[in-house]
This record gives sequence, C-alpha cells and structure tokens, in this order.
Amino acid sequence: MSTMGKETESHSIPISEGQDAEHILYRLKRGSKLSVHPDASLLGRKIVLYTNYPAEGQKFVRTEYRVLGWQLSNGKQITSVMHPEAHVVDTDIRSQVELNMSGTYHFYFRYLERPDTGCSGADGALYVQVEPTLHVGPPGAQKTIPLDSVRCQTVLAKLLGPLDTWEPKLRVAKEAGYNVIHFTPIQELGGSRSCYSLRDQLKVNSHFAPQKGGKISFEDVEKVIKKCRQEWGVASICDIVLNHTANESDWLLQHPDATYSCATCPYLRPAFLLDATFAQCGADIAEGSLEHVGVPAVIEQECHLEALKYQLHTSYMSKVNIHELYQCDVMKYVNEFMSQVRTREPPKNVANECRFQEIQLIQDPQYRRLASTINFELALEIFDAFHGDCFDEESRFRKCAETLRRHLDALNDRVRCEVQGYINYAIDNVLAGVRYERVQGDGPRVKEISEKHSVFMVYFTHTGTQGKSLTEIEADMYTKAGEFFMAHNGWVMGYSDPLRDFAEEQPGRANVYLKRELISWGDSVKLRFGRRPEDSPYLWQHMTEYVQTTARIFDGVRLDNCHSTPLHVAEYLLDAARKINPELYVVAELFTNSDYTDNVFVNRLGITSLIREALSAWDSHEQGRLVYRYGGVPVGGFQANSSRHEATSVAHALFLDLTHDNPSPVEKRSVYDLLPSAALVSMACCATGSNRGYDELVPHHIHVVDEERTYQEWGKGVDSKSGIMGAKRALNLLHGQLAEEGFSQVYVDQMDPNVVAVTRHSPITHQSVILVAHTAFGYPSPNAGPTGIRPLRFEGVLDEIILEASLTMQSDKPFDRPAPFKKDPNVINGFTQFQLNLQEHIPLAKSTVFQTQAYSDGNNTELNFANLRPGTVVAIRVSMHPGPRTSFDKLQKISAALRIGSGEEYSQLQAIVSKLDLVALSGALFSCDDEERDLGKGGTAYDIPNFGKIVYCGLQGFISLLTEISPKNDLGHPLCNNLRDGNWMMDYISDRLTSYEDLKPLSAWFKATFEPLKNIPRYLIPCYFDAIVSGVYNVLINQVNELMPDFIKNGHSFPQSLALSTLQFLSVCKSANLPGFSPALSPPKPPKQCVTLSAGLPHFSTGYMRCWGRDTFIALRGSMFLTGRYNEARFIIIGFGQTLRHGLIPNLLDSGSKPRFNCRDAIWWWMYCIKQYVEDAPQGCRDPEGQGVPHISVRRCRCPCSRCLRPTSLRRDAGGTAGAFSGLAV
Repeated sequence: MSTMGKETESHSIPISEGQDAEHILYRLKRGSKLSVHPDASLLGRKIVLYTNYPAEGQKFVRTEYRVLGWQLSNGKQITSVMHPEAHVVDTDIRSQVELNMSGTYHFYFRYLERPDTGCSGADGALYVQVEPTLHVGPPGAQKTIPLDSVRCQTVLAKLLGPLDTWEPKLRVAKEAGYNVIHFTPIQELGGSRSCYSLRDQLKVNSHFAPQKGGKISFEDVEKVIKKCRQEWGVASICDIVLNHTANESDWLLQHPDATYSCATCPYLRPAFLLDATFAQCGADIAEGSLEHVGVPAVIEQECHLEALKYQLHTSYMSKVNIHELYQCDVMKYVNEFMSQVRTREPPKNVANECRFQEIQLIQDPQYRRLASTINFELALEIFDAFHGDCFDEESRFRKCAETLRRHLDALNDRVRCEVQGYINYAIDNVLAGVRYERVQGDGPRVKEISEKHSVFMVYFTHTGTQGKSLTEIEADMYTKAGEFFMAHNGWVMGYSDPLRDFAEEQPGRANVYLKRELISWGDSVKLRFGRRPEDSPYLWQHMTEYVQTTARIFDGVRLDNCHSTPLHVAEYLLDAARKINPELYVVAELFTNSDYTDNVFVNRLGITSLIREALSAWDSHEQGRLVYRYGGVPVGGFQANSSRHEATSVAHALFLDLTHDNPSPVEKRSVYDLLPSAALVSMACCATGSNRGYDELVPHHIHVVDEERTYQEWGKGVDSKSGIMGAKRALNLLHGQLAEEGFSQVYVDQMDPNVVAVTRHSPITHQSVILVAHTAFGYPSPNAGPTGIRPLRFEGVLDEIILEASLTMQSDKPFDRPAPFKKDPNVINGFTQFQLNLQEHIPLAKSTVFQTQAYSDGNNTELNFANLRPGTVVAIRVSMHPGPRTSFDKLQKISAALRIGSGEEYSQLQAIVSKLDLVALSGALFSCDDEERDLGKGGTAYDIPNFGKIVYCGLQGFISLLTEISPKNDLGHPLCNNLRDGNWMMDYISDRLTSYEDLKPLSAWFKATFEPLKNIPRYLIPCYFDAIVSGVYNVLINQVNELMPDFIKNGHSFPQSLALSTLQFLSVCKSANLPGFSPALSPPKPPKQCVTLSAGLPHFSTGYMRCWGRDTFIALRGSMFLTGRYNEARFIIIGFGQTLRHGLIPNLLDSGSKPRFNCRDAIWWWMYCIKQYVEDAPQGCRDPEGQGVPHISVRRCRCPCSRCLRPTSLRRDAGGTAGAFSGLAV
C-alpha cells in the first residue's frame, strides 16, 4: 500500500475541431493538473471552453457547465468573465484545471459566432477520467491501495450464510493476500435464488439473519464490511443490478409500468404471442400429446427435433398467424374506396402506376389483427383515376377498386413474407436451444420438462394464462392483464449496437424477442426506465435509493451486465452513488468486442476498471498477450515528457484468473494449470482478481443459481496448506509489491509453446522481477519430467529467488489425473489429493528449478533450468551490475537536470549553448544531407536500417522521430532497434558536431554524456537517449529564442516556431558563398563564409542551385529582418548587388561566377528589401554627419561594392573595381 506523496503530475491535452470525445480515453490521477489547449485546426477562431468539472467548493452536477478562462504559457490571463472567448492566434494558450475530484468530466468548446446550444452543439469536446482513491485502515492511519495493486476475490454473498459466520469465511480472502472482496448483491433474492435476481432492492437477504426468521439490516452488514476495511485493510465492492428485477418483486404489482410489457410496449405483442405459442407447444410435449407425431416427452434424438420443427410450422404457427398483426384489412379499404369514389367528382388524372408505391402500410400502434392503416386520402387521389379501357363510370369504379385491392394485397403479401422469415428464423433459434440442452453430446442432456427446464426458453411472464387457449391469451394482451405479460431480461449474443437497448422499439418490424435471439433469464423481468425520471418516477427513485445504499456500505460497485444498461440510466444512478461516496471504485462487466465502444461506456460512466478474463485465452501465447495487453508500458519505455501531448489511454483492467460466471479451469484445462495461470495474471500491471474456490481447487462451477452449499471457514477445512493457498498468497503479495514500488514496465517472452516468462521492471531503481510459468492447458503425462528449454538470460545479477511453486499429485505419478470428485453435501470443497510445493526467498543454491550455478557473460547472467515441469512457477529478483549501476546514477542525474532545468550538468550545458550564435545553432539543429556533404568532412544524414535517412543531420532529425515514437512507446521502431543494436547513433551525434568549430564544446559534452549511456543494458538505451537528446534540444531552442527580437522571445510559441523554421534555410554553404566583397565596405565586415538563404530543401540546398534571387528577396524580410539578422541580410543584399547587370538581379546567383538573369521581378524584390532594410534596420541609413535623417536620401545611402560583371562581359573584374548602389548604410 502506498503512503508516499508524489509531485503534481501535469498533463497537456489538445482539443480540435470536430474531435470525437466519447471514443477517446484519458485517465488521470487525482491531484494532477490538466492543461487543455487548442491545436492548429482552431487557429484564427474565437472559442469559448466549458466544463462540468465543478468550481472549487461546488458539487458535481453532470448537466451544469461553467466557462473556463484562457491564459498564456507564462500564466497571464487573456480572458475574463465578461469576455470568456479566446482568439486562437497561437497554440500555446491553455486552460488549466486542478483535478481534485474523482469521476468523469466533460469539456467542450464552441465558436463564439455560433449560438450557445449547450454541449449538444459543441464544435469539439473531450472527456477526462479522474481515477478514485481506495482507502483502508483505521481512521487517522489510512493507507491507499493503488489501482494496479488491487487483488480482488469474488464471493457469492448467498453462500456466506448467516452474518455471524461471515468473518471466518471472509478471512480466507485476507489470508490469501487479497485486499479487495467483491460481493454479489446482498439484497433479498427472488424465487430462483439466483445471486442476480433481486426480489427487493431495499431489503437485506433474510438468509443472513443469525436465526431463521430473525431480523437483519443493512447496518448489520455495514459493521462487517467496516471491520474488513479498518482492521484487515481489505476494501470491498458490491454488484448493482440495474437492468432487471425478480419476477416475484412485490413492487411490480403496484408499478407494472416499470417493465417492458404488452401494455407499455405494444410492439412486443407479436413476440409475446409467439412466446405463448411456444409455451403451449412445450406444455403439449410434456403431456405426451405430440408423441404420436414423433415428438416424445424426452427429446434426445435429431429426428425428434425434425418432427418438432414440422409441428411448429404446420400445427402451431397457423393457429396464431402472427403476420396478421402487421397487415391491413384489404376489403375494408376496398369497400370504403368504392363508397367514396361514387360521391367524388370524376378524376382528371390518368392512372399512374409510378405513384402506387406512395401508398404503404402504416403499422397499427396497438398491433391488432389486420389493423394497419394507409393514407386513405392519398389512396383516393392516386387510385381514383381515368382508365382508357373503361367506357362507363361503374366499370371505372370497379377497375380502380381492383387496382387498389391488388396493391394492398401485394403490401400484405410482402409483410407476410417478411414476418414469416422472422418466424422461420425464430423456430431455428429455439430448436438450436433445444438441441444443445437435450440432444448434443457436449450439452447438459436434460431429460425432464419442468418450470426450471422448459422445452423452450421463456421470453415473457405468463401471469394468469394457465389453462387458457391462445385465442384467450391473445385477447388478454390487449387488456389490463397485458401489464403483467412482462419481457424477461437476458443476453443477446453478438448484438450489433450495445449502445442501444435491445428491448426498445427497433427500426422495422423485427426485434430480438420476435426473432428469438435472446438468451433469456426467465427468473427476472427487464426494467423500463424511459428517457428521464418523469417517465417512471417510482422506478428511478427506488433504484436511486438502492444504489446509494450500496455506495454507503461498500468502497465500490460492480456494474453487472453493463452493456445492457441504458447509458443515461447508469449515468444518473452512478452520479447519485458518487454523492454518497465521491471516491467510488466502479468496476464493470462490459462485453462490446470493441475498445472503441468500451471507451464510450468508460467515459460516460466513469468506469474505473473493466473486467477481463484470463480464461478466454486458448493457449499460453494468448495468455501472455493478455498479460501484456491489460497493463503497464513496455520495459525500457520512454519517460514522461511534459512538453508532449498526453497519450490516449486504454481502459484500466481488473484481470481475473477466473470470474464467477465461468466454469472451473479444471473442466476447461487441467488442475495443473491453476497455479501457472494465476501466476501469469499476478504479473499483469493492472488490478487482478479471482473467484472463491479457485485457490481451494474446486473442480466445478460454483453456480450463481444452483449452488446452495456455503463456503468453508478459515481453520475449518481451509488453511494455508489447502489447494494453492500458500502460493496464491505469495503471488498476491508480489503483485501488490510490484505496483507499490513502481514496477510499471512489462515484457512477455514466449520461451516455449507452454512456457511464458513475464518481466516487471522498475524505471526508477531498474530492478526487475522475472516470473517463468510452465502452463498446462492440457493434462501432461502422469510421469512428466522437466521440459527442455533455453536458459533464462538477463542483464544484471540475481538477488534472490522470490518463490518456486508447483502442484503435484500425492502419488507415485505426480501428474496423474484426479479421481472422480465427491462434493461435500454442506460446504463447498475442493481437491485434497494434491500437494503444493512452495519455497520463498531462497538463494540459488537451494533452488529445485534452476541449476545451482549461474553463468555470467559481461553484464549478462544465465540460469539453466534443471527441473521445470508442467505447472511449475518460479520468480526471481534481478538488480544491475555495479558498473551499469554507476552509469545509471549518472544518467538519472543528467536526465533529471535536463527535465527540471537546473543542476550541475544543466549549468555546464547552458554555458556551452549560451555562446552559440544562430549559425552554429542551425548546424546543431538542422543541416540536410546535401548540406552536410557540402562541408567536405565526409558527413551525411544518418541512415537508420529498415527506415532510411533522417531528414536533418542535426538534432531535429532525431527529435521529429522521437516526438512520434515516445508518446506511443513504440519501442519496435527502427530507430529504437538501431540504438539497442549499437552505439552508432550516439557516436554520429557527437562526431558530426566536430565539423563545426563553434560546436566542438557541445560535441565534447555529448561524448561525455553518452559514455554512461553506452554502459547500461541495451534495452534501456532508447529511453535515456530520448531524455538526453530531447533535453538538449529544448536548451538549444531556448537559446534560439534568446537570440531573437523581444516580440519573438517574449511572444507566443507560434512566432517562435516560425522563427525557428528560418534556421533550416539560413546556413553557411561552402559551395554557395556570396561573391567577394569590396575591401572598402564599411564595418561590420563580412566573414569568409557568409550565411545564404536556401530556396528550398533538399533540392536547392547547395551549389549553384541554392541561391535564387527572386526567392531570396521575397523571403528575406520574414526570414532575416523580423528575426533581427540585419547584418547577414546586408551581406546578402550587397552580394546580389555586386552581380547587378543591365538593371537585373540574377535569379541564380551561383556565387557570382555564372549568374543567370532569367527573372524580371527579382530586381524589384531586391529593391524592396533595400527599402525595408533602410526603414527597419537599426541605423539602416545613417547621416554622414551623424544627424537623424527624416527621409531616405540616395546620396547618403551609397555602398561600395566589387562588381562581378562588366557591362559587356561575364568575366569577373579581378581588380575588384568599385561600384556603388543606393540603399545601404556604409
């Protein structure tokens, strides 16, 4: 458990136009600081930002939003209460919120020019989830359980027995190392005794009373839960069931409108009638009435199903003709038509078949037989028409009526075919259910027919239908009796839209009840909340009280069947729960088969952890993938960088080796796999869990409906030697320790088809814990020996063997199959013929899994396996060698100094960088491949294998890749592979800088800094390489800004970025220098190699193609004047001026040797720059007498230059004949 405070985390999240908020997840810690800032898509717009995160001291109300202010990066406010809009001229403005309240919060913005229509009219939005904090321990000495340290055990509350026996039964979880207990509902159960079918949500299960018929209250349960929390340090969560209630719920009698019934949802009437038909068929089978047609009371052969299918189609469906509930009465409309047309004026229009399709059936909202309607007035208009083959009105009337009749018959026939298709599909589905339950070899092969085991799954309650015919039942569903024909809840396999309630009216005529797609829970009816509390006031109030009571007693809730819970209902009820318990831990059972859809539920509901199942893995490789998928970052993952955007999150997982909904792994795999699978789960960097009975080797499903025996008590049938209890405790404590000590990085290695190694690594101490598990998904050979696999190889030294564990049969055949299991009649028992072999915290010399001698190779250590048999688990702790440890200490000191901007290492770097000018900074940051070659030092752009050359040889070339790689932790990128494979990239960075005289000190700094980086384990090099290079890059960028004019240096990031971009094009190029200058040129004198402006990279980077007159002077003001580089601009203007000929400036300068005059307007841009220079540059045009000049004087603005070209010759004037042109100070 964590008791240490941490520094405030800062997170930067961009918002953009049209951003899809619901499907993107950001998980942040409570107490962190959030900075929301606009991205480039919002530049130039005026935006107002809103959030429902409450102001300090206020309570959260989901629908209440407040306006957030905006500020610059330096903290200066740029908005006010009166003017909350921010004009986005830069992306470094931000709105900051300190997140001190757990929950899920919505941010959205709108453009100022658009009307404020609330969050529904947002122009962009995002959700942020603030994780809750679990507290345990006595008041005043509470400790925090980190979410990744959660070890949760599920108990079925009804199997705990009377409340006064709970403590010794719950102690089993405590002694096994669990720190959270998950209880199924503690409320009164319905007649089925299912843990999830509640008769009364506001009463405690009466079976918890100490004596039968005694009293029990929620307060009594709360005392037990409080003791677990305060004395044992064990938190608790409890299920909330929001979708359904037991059939026997008394409150349904007064409030039947709270269900989906034939009265509240008439669209379900056809499905109810179909269900009643199946029920009658099932009753006939039970009575033996169909035995003479091949359907006996015991259905056990495929021929019985074929006979049943025939009877359903021919004998039963014809009794109800369900398609008629969707059809119209054709003759009614034909007779009405004949009556109406006789009184109408003769039509003027001719019969037009193209308009017939405008007449469609309108479904009768009450779903009565042949009661669908049509637009009769439109039908008169269309069908009362002139027919050329009718010679009198009477024949025309009959012709028109016949045409209408044929069209309505066609509509009815189309409906009949459609509905018959649904009926056929429904019959196939019910027969598939019967086949599985009664015929298939892998099914339960049920023989009896009873209320519990009916032939067909029941979809509705059939209250008051006993003994009635289908005709009478059909009549009842239109009366008040229909209120109690209620739809059951259930599970729809592969339901396409989990965001939509499957019981709601669907588009078209079909629904899951009519098509029989529901796996129905016949003991519960589905609750109908409507869209708002006013739609069903009692239900909303009743469930609110239920949820708040649960939230008061427990530390968290588990949303049962979350995928079938209407989102708006769950939002409302969880908001109510958080009013009682603001730090509510919310776990959800959510099956959508889509991370994209999962995020919608997580964002809207503030779900803390989603339940994930290890038992879904079909082999060890898949199980290892799940361990990696559900938690942590890769080993060697990049450090957090506050200058980069927050990466999107994956929903936090509660990863269980077994859930209470699944059969025992003994039935699915083998008993020998329980230990290794549990060990692999314990190594996941997320919350973990299990189900009571797993650790005790219970070999069957502890069923939520059928099981009635109670759990065993600690010390009475269960102790540390039972099953795998001892090993599970060690694994649970290890899991908690790894989370609390910051072992947040994960690596999974498939060593063998059955052997998986999982590494948990601490990025702080760089210790590792490596666990090797030999899975046994199938039963091994009874006398299986050690599996021969490659040695375990790692960088570092072995500290200790944390644990070795295995499970074997207590016989001469250690992996023999267990004998047939015998259930205890009173308590839930497990296998007792197995022995747990466990050693903890031992040296290598005492190992039974490894050879007792370790082998070293430099910094690497190798352990050979001696006895790794099926079901074996071994975990070791690894530390660094002293040499790499020293290097790590240096690197951590350097990276910390660069991150916080202080310290000796930072000061040394700052002293070097502060001496660099913009020319040197351009070389350090940029320089494309051709420019690097042009230096003549043999340099070129760095070539990353399997990727290609980087764009810039300077740091920007690496930073551009790291900016993409780091947030995603893409350690498989070729850049990371290259760093792990050798030191070439580090040597390249330090060596290339020696080509620049001014950068040699920086080269020496890099060389010294990279030296310890080369000595650490190779898999960690990308992480620290990024920290160093990114840190230096930021220092260089700060120096660039320092050398800029004040409006850039102290301005927004946008002009700073523009100013930085100019360094890409302005550099010294050996093959593209300016022409030689006149010796008479007044100071400052130009350097030997002048800065020139590239016309574009990389094609115009060197040689005669670099300097283009027109391009240069179009860009000169923005690239050089505005960035304060007037002297360098002066040299460029003079350099081009020296090639002036026939009133033209060359378009291609070519250092003045072979200039090309192929652009007419270059001269005008050149002259424009002279004018701008005179106006903008400090003393751009000086008075010879030293007085200020009120106007531009050509006489006073003359500059001597060496003419490159004579008027009639392209030969260079070797004598440097002096010429002059106006515009520059001398």
